[in-house]
Amino acid sequence: MSAEHTVKIDLTLEASGRHLAFSKDLLEVAHVFRRVGGEAAPWQRVAVNARSPFLDTDAFAPGTLVEYYVQHETQQGEPEARSHVVSTTVG
Repeated sequence: MSAEHTVKIDLTLEASGRHLAFSKDLLEVAHVFRRVGGEAAPWQRVAVNARSPFLDTDAFAPGTLVEYYVQHETQQGEPEARSHVVSTTVG
């Protein structure tokens, strides 16, 4: 298994939602995870085998903390690498 936080991820705010761009090799499987409301909240997988860029258009109340990370897996489903966590507060 490769080192943690080797996946590049960028979060950009757009009018339609939160735009996530991440590195992904052709044969890699990438899942997007989201946590809403801070550390007490559970992580939820919001995209399976996502393509980059990924746009999260779910609506949240102003002031809500939203965090994301991307988990890469091999074609066999073995965890391979994980991005750092990116976050934003909904305006």
